[in-house]
Amino acid sequence: MREEALESICAALSISFSEDPTHLEAIIDRFAEIFKVRDRLNVLRKKCEKFQTYTLDLRSVGQGACPENVYAYLIEWVTVVLREIGSNKDISLKFGLIQKKEPKKVGGVSRSASLLRKFAFSEKKSSDEILKISIFPLDVSVRKNLNLGGGKAILMEMTLRRNDHRSMIPQMESDDFLEMTTKFHEWQADNSECEQYDGNLGDPTFSMFYSIAFFFEIPSFVLKLTEMTCFLVWDDEKKKLDEKALADVMLKMTACESEVDLQHPLLNPSLIYLNDCTCNTIRCILEPYSNEPFFPPVSSSRLKSINISLKLIAEICVLDVWDEFENEANPSNFLSSELKRLLEKSAEKYGETLKKMEFHELCRQIQVLWMSLSNESHSYYIFFHQFGINYIGTAMMRLDESLAIATKASLKSRLADINLRNATELENLTKTTMRLFVTLRNLLNMVESFHLPECHLFHFEEWFTEITVFWTFSWREVTQKMVERTITLDEDGDSVKYGARRPLPAGLYSFLCIQKGISDDMARLEFTLPHHLVICSTSVVNIMCQNINAYAKKLFSEAMRSHEEKASRLVRATNGIEQAMCFVEEGYRRFAQFQRVEEYVDVDELAAVRTTSTRLLKSTRDTCESQISTLLSHFVQLKTDIVTRIAKNLCADGKESMKSYMREVTSSERIESILECCYGLVDDVRCLLLPNCFKLSTQHFAASLETQIRKNIRQRQPAEYYSNIYIALKYIYEFLEIDDLELLSDLHLNSFSTKDLILSYYDSLCEKIDRTRFGNAPHVDVHISYVKLENEETIAIQIKLVKMSPIEWIDVLSDRVDYFVRLELFPKILFPSNKFDSPTTNPMPQSTRPQWKQLFEIHVPLECFFLRGACLAISVFDHERYVA
Repeated sequence: MREEALESICAALSISFSEDPTHLEAIIDRFAEIFKVRDRLNVLRKKCEKFQTYTLDLRSVGQGACPENVYAYLIEWVTVVLREIGSNKDISLKFGLIQKKEPKKVGGVSRSASLLRKFAFSEKKSSDEILKISIFPLDVSVRKNLNLGGGKAILMEMTLRRNDHRSMIPQMESDDFLEMTTKFHEWQADNSECEQYDGNLGDPTFSMFYSIAFFFEIPSFVLKLTEMTCFLVWDDEKKKLDEKALADVMLKMTACESEVDLQHPLLNPSLIYLNDCTCNTIRCILEPYSNEPFFPPVSSSRLKSINISLKLIAEICVLDVWDEFENEANPSNFLSSELKRLLEKSAEKYGETLKKMEFHELCRQIQVLWMSLSNESHSYYIFFHQFGINYIGTAMMRLDESLAIATKASLKSRLADINLRNATELENLTKTTMRLFVTLRNLLNMVESFHLPECHLFHFEEWFTEITVFWTFSWREVTQKMVERTITLDEDGDSVKYGARRPLPAGLYSFLCIQKGISDDMARLEFTLPHHLVICSTSVVNIMCQNINAYAKKLFSEAMRSHEEKASRLVRATNGIEQAMCFVEEGYRRFAQFQRVEEYVDVDELAAVRTTSTRLLKSTRDTCESQISTLLSHFVQLKTDIVTRIAKNLCADGKESMKSYMREVTSSERIESILECCYGLVDDVRCLLLPNCFKLSTQHFAASLETQIRKNIRQRQPAEYYSNIYIALKYIYEFLEIDDLELLSDLHLNSFSTKDLILSYYDSLCEKIDRTRFGNAPHVDVHISYVKLENEETIAIQIKLVKMSPIEWIDVLSDRVDYFVRLELFPKILFPSNKFDSPTTNPMPQSTRPQWKQLFEIHVPLECFFLRGACLAISVFDHERYVA
């Protein structure tokens, strides 16, 4: 240690314990022993005397005062200046009266000095007054009547004052204070009888240490920082340091941290020393863990030992005082960098092992990696997070390149070695690579949650661009085999036991699960690459449609076999095919991940996917409906007896069909009875079939009913007979939702009389005439009025023929033109010529603009006037030729 530092310590101890000389001697003795300066202790103490002296102030009190003639001398030691005692109080003062001798004056005359007296210490005069300085209190005035001998005395007021020159003592530097602290603790440890040093200083070492700190105004926090620095570099070869010593110092350091003066000159150097020692301790602690596999995580128990070892270091790192010195190095950053280095080293080592693995081993190892990160990384994440390290992010960034290289190389090698004609190998390849893809997706999702910069793993889907086609092939092959193994209709049993309102095949549930499984496989992959989305979305729809065709073919062939429960089998097969088709039609957008396709695929490819999917579904729907229609036709054939009975009842004479009633019934009652029978049949079928199947079945029922009606209908019957059949059949067609009009049209014609048909013809003819647009055709201007004649059931129609539009296409020079107009009532069955005249106008010869201005009146019976189909015809003739 520097000589100046030893001198400062000795001076501080001398001043601090000067009140108790006995204790001071013990302190100085311990100081000499600790710092090994016994051989030069006196020299040090002599140097320190200048830092503390004593002064005795003397003042006479009363008439006999003679302050100018009083002098003080040392008895034992050399004479000192008046009133300056020095640094040692263990001296005595003796007061006496002697003759003062005047010095001779050179070249002058001597004067008398008989009245001058001088107090002096003399061992010859026993009557002199003797006082010990050590008994004087400091800074307290004491009056004493001093006997000067010879009958003389004087009253003196004496005050002993201490002159403290501690400002002259050099301040301790940080190096000196650290070395002093180390020597104190090393001496205490060497003299301790315990096997381990507990860090507690004994007496008087404790008093010395804290007195020095107090003397130099060193804060408690700096003192504890220095002790912690000392303990961190402790040499255990001499005596092992107890862990409790570090914990106690840490506890006290934390407690007094808030009271520290940030401007204290020793604080910053002490922190620098503590940082250096802490960093060195961190190196020593982490050295045994240099080969520890921190990645991938194994078990939280593996972190227990390192966590315990770093507990004290962590407490040092979290001291708030480090934040006040941001520009200075701190152990927290160093610890984080060291732990990060260990983690990166472990991840790089793990990445190198991945490169050496073959395909299947690599896939298993990546799966193990994902499971470890999912289940065991939480404790690792917390441990590294407390040191500001993103465990998963840091490790994955180091592993990223190795993982990409290993995976791409393994996939390429596997594709080169696989036998494309071996279905089992292809299926195993699909299972393995899909599992690998999902695992990499999970790893990517985990990495993305930590907002890491872009890495190779972000583009892992591109590694599988040549693999996707094998997935779709395996999906198709596997699902088709599963479809073939679904439960057959022979094993189905009674459909009631399934609790369905409409009978369904038992194998349908398994089939729908197969279809849903394809969708789940694709959804689990979570594609974002357009290449994968386009291929897999289209393939999923195609595979589902192929599976529907296979399942429908299976149900169709089973239902068409001869069986005692063929009707039930037909119904279940029909419903099964329809339900399988509806399941895909309603959810194909969800199954094929159309939402992701719309998000990641461009407009042209999206349109292509939509078009392809729509065409596949339409083609499958047409095929299924063809099979359903065939099944329903056979189902309807099983109901031929009921349909025939309904047709016969419709076609039978009213009296024949109702003989069982023993009375004559009306046609409406008979129709209602027939309709009730039809309603019962249709309701039974409606409860058995799904809506679309029911709609198809009604067409077959209508066709069967039409066939039976045509077989059983009677010819040349009254119109009422056909009318009743027409009405009943129209009701049946309405609730069957059938639009077939051929049979209805035939019945409708037969249900009318000749008169009604003629009226109907003229009615339709009138409806077809365009009354508003004449174009270039000639037209006649007519004024018509209607008047009901009084007391007669007749209406008079007054018709005034005014003129005809110009006829530009007739050449009057070469053609003879005699236009006239004829008025006629139609049809003639209502208005016979012998009862209703057909008046005509006068001819207008050689005129292209004929004008007649003639008034006619025709009488029409009231019942005929409002009859639909009755009409008035206005015809233009030229020489009995019809013109317009």
